[in-house]
Amino acid sequence: MLRTREKIFCYVVAFAFILFLLAPIVWLLSTSFKGQLDIFADPPRLIATVTLDNYREVLGDRDFMHSFLNSILVSSGTVILSMILALPAAYGLSRLRSKTKVGLLSWVLLVRAAPGMIYVIPYFMAFNELGLMDTKAGLILINTVFTAPLAIWILISFFDGVPGEIEEAAFVDGATRWQTFTRVALPMAAPGIASAAILVFIFSWNEFLFALTMTRFESKTAAVAILNYMGYEGTEWGKIAAAGILILLPVAIFAIGIRKYFVQTSAGGVKG
Repeated sequence: MLRTREKIFCYVVAFAFILFLLAPIVWLLSTSFKGQLDIFADPPRLIATVTLDNYREVLGDRDFMHSFLNSILVSSGTVILSMILALPAAYGLSRLRSKTKVGLLSWVLLVRAAPGMIYVIPYFMAFNELGLMDTKAGLILINTVFTAPLAIWILISFFDGVPGEIEEAAFVDGATRWQTFTRVALPMAAPGIASAAILVFIFSWNEFLFALTMTRFESKTAAVAILNYMGYEGTEWGKIAAAGILILLPVAIFAIGIRKYFVQTSAGGVKG
């Protein structure tokens, strides 16, 4: 009887927590299908007359769709560059057996933990001199500075989980360190690589501060483009809600598509 009560309590708490997390998204979705009058109805109504006008106008907005494509390109580029840098760095740190390892990891964490605001002015001045202002390459570089350390920290634990006996056997068979890394360590750490890639993509996709300060028109991302619907004449809440749902979709689809890697990650790391 006691266990039944505990299970019911756990289910109730879990349901309440999920409801708390999903409530803003549900309300945003509902707002995206409402007309302007229904949005400001008093009392508020979750369900109202359904309209697709907000989505038609947002999808027909060339500026927003151009920014949406910029977000895809910048986020994908950040994932590629971050993983190119993080994979060998994480593997090297994982195999490092000296006291300097802790110090190096601390510096990696420090870069990731520092607030982005302190980097805005230095990067703004440097990018202005280098001609990287309002470029997708500039955004990719900035995002990589913050996402690569995150990826390194995630990947180290997975490379630590690769059995040393397997690598030693590869060395005995004549494999080089690079061959061992690419043919043994990388396949066995696939769940961690997928998890790191997901988090890097999400961070880059949602990044707002640098996208706002380092871009103007050509390389503006979708997160910044939403501000176009907030003007002096008023705020177009329906379009903002529709744009928000469109921005949410790629991340949701990406996460659902490789959810099996999350399961393997939570189940205990590396599997042969």
